[in-house]
Amino acid sequence: MADSGAAVVAGVASASGRRMVMRVLVVDDSAAVRQYMLAKLRQLAGDSFIVEAEQAASGEEALALVEQRPYDLVFLDVVMPGMGGHEACRRIKAVRKTRVAMLSSLKSQADHQQGHIAGCDNYLTKPPRDEDLQAVLRIMYLRKSIAS
Repeated sequence: MADSGAAVVAGVASASGRRMVMRVLVVDDSAAVRQYMLAKLRQLAGDSFIVEAEQAASGEEALALVEQRPYDLVFLDVVMPGMGGHEACRRIKAVRKTRVAMLSSLKSQADHQQGHIAGCDNYLTKPPRDEDLQAVLRIMYLRKSIAS
């Protein structure tokens, strides 16, 4: 469980002074990918919102964290030892109504379809493009804004 549970806070007050907090979980068996994603989230948060990000190294660990607390968004690797991303996605969706964005180096249409069949909301290929990450974050931000 190396690097797990480490909170990262990024972002500053928006122009309106409102500081919306978005809880994000980054799940990947590669510490380098988790660190990359945390750095990208810090960079992309800008002044729109605060990102509180935690990380998990496996599907099992991610499920345990999701069972303990809610997240607005889970970035979930597809190929991991033990519980893979598809099974983790199905189980996460059974526990919480959180958005799941799959992260994978698998790029075929069939791979995308398998992610969506498992219940993911977005399927991003690694390394994710900034524009794709921003779109996922923007959707999450807008949904949370409307809900509150």
